[in-house]
Amino acid sequence: MSTEHFRITYDGPALDTHEMDVRDLAPALLSLADACDAASQALFGPKSKMVVNVKASFKTGSFGVDLTLTSGVLQSTIDWFSGKDGQGLANATAVLLGLGAFGGGAIAALKWLRGRKIHRIDIHGNKRILITEDEDQLEIEEYTLILLQHREFREKLEKALDPLNCDGIETIALGRDESVDVTVSKKERGYFVTPPATDEILFSEERTQAFSIANLAFQEGNKWRLYDGQATVFVSIEDTEFLLRVNSDKESFAKSDVLICRVRVTQWQTDAGVKTDYAVLKVLEHKTHATQLKLPTV
Repeated sequence: MSTEHFRITYDGPALDTHEMDVRDLAPALLSLADACDAASQALFGPKSKMVVNVKASFKTGSFGVDLTLTSGVLQSTIDWFSGKDGQGLANATAVLLGLGAFGGGAIAALKWLRGRKIHRIDIHGNKRILITEDEDQLEIEEYTLILLQHREFREKLEKALDPLNCDGIETIALGRDESVDVTVSKKERGYFVTPPATDEILFSEERTQAFSIANLAFQEGNKWRLYDGQATVFVSIEDTEFLLRVNSDKESFAKSDVLICRVRVTQWQTDAGVKTDYAVLKVLEHKTHATQLKLPTV
């Protein structure tokens, strides 16, 4: 089992006595461990595992943390980062934790962004160039970009910096032994807030589909409940001409009526899973339920 050591240091007037409230420290360390684990899985797959241990001996104003990778992940890590010895693991740790290697890692990249949105990303081999809307540019490694885009890593990293919300704690520093690779100050805390989740369109298509009416909604903006033969779905009606006829009582409805519609179906990927939206673009035909039997003609 190989290990790589790094140190996290909290500093500020509240720590003059070299003591820290365990209710502030423990959740931050747990989140740091979760961030390391999320980073490992983002880069090396869901079966990878990173374990963070706190060393038994603490030094004045700082404490050391030993980081270990399981053997299966270790070999892929060293191979990926082209390290022939322990340097491969050290390089991997730098990217996983956002330390000083590879363009500064995830933490340094977030400090540089300062909450600005990325306008585009240019790709040059394994290099990624982040370009903001004001044309500012930063070159990072591909692995760092993976972490910037990984929601769980970002959320856990954000919580690991929560001690900066406490009075008297001004900075958090990460490094090895006495060296410091990256620091985050209280005024930089907002740069690490995870952006809200945005739904991603998986596909959108238009098709002709028949619905029977389960429930009508006559208030503007409300969705109709329609039955497609298998399930009841909520449908927004975007056919303004049809709605005008409904509102002027030129359309009347009875049980088992069928609407033949031109429908746009859109599926989204959300945090809760797949979401499907239905929108009626045009009501092609309103078929009323037959009240008389159809007899064969001679």
